[in-house]
Amino acid sequence: MKELALLIALTTVVTAQEFEVASIRPARQDDSAKVDGDKGYYVVHNLTLKRLITMAWGVDGRDVIGGPNWISSDHWDIAAKMPAEYATRQQDSFLNPQDQFLRRMLQNLLADRFRLAIHREARRADGFALVVAKSGTKMAAANRDEDDKLEGGNRYLKGRNVTMMVLAKVLSDSGERRVVDKTGLVGGYDFELHWAPDDDPASDDPSISTALKEQLGLQLESVKLPIEEIIIDRAERPNQN
Repeated sequence: MKELALLIALTTVVTAQEFEVASIRPARQDDSAKVDGDKGYYVVHNLTLKRLITMAWGVDGRDVIGGPNWISSDHWDIAAKMPAEYATRQQDSFLNPQDQFLRRMLQNLLADRFRLAIHREARRADGFALVVAKSGTKMAAANRDEDDKLEGGNRYLKGRNVTMMVLAKVLSDSGERRVVDKTGLVGGYDFELHWAPDDDPASDDPSISTALKEQLGLQLESVKLPIEEIIIDRAERPNQN
């Protein structure tokens, strides 16, 4: 009986790692992009397969190698229903890239609908560690009960209840630098960050490195980072469904 109970438990875990039903279609042509998970549904608007891969495996876009050219140019909409086991559990923050259940469901969906096949290769690369400056953090600790939110563009970020892991990921995705969180700060923070893009030297705002130190009490330190590359062996456009 114990063996049967264990088998049932393992089967439940496997089931929870696949969406109950999912639709994938070419995206409407607009400038917006969206990822949302609420009330048992997972919705994506206007993202490329390459961007979906970075979300599913938690890697930097620069570490997704190979595949046909369309993985970076074709944009897709996804509407999927989460399994009841996942939809009713205490989920991680939506901004938290470490939600292993959701990532696994997305990996399985990409493998099924895009016929995606990958393998991984490890190497080391130049990057930066996000650390607390000697002057100390200047951010306000967030109320744990408030919703997490992060918005911005190529010269500002405004965060509410955002973890440093998420901030490091955004800094890495939005620039030429690879950034990992080494602050040791736990929980979410509220902050605003304004800086001058590298291609706008006439701006009165400081560089991103200076802005992090002066406005948030954080800084970037050069480090060698262990990198896991995702090598695409096969990818096919999905049938509309």
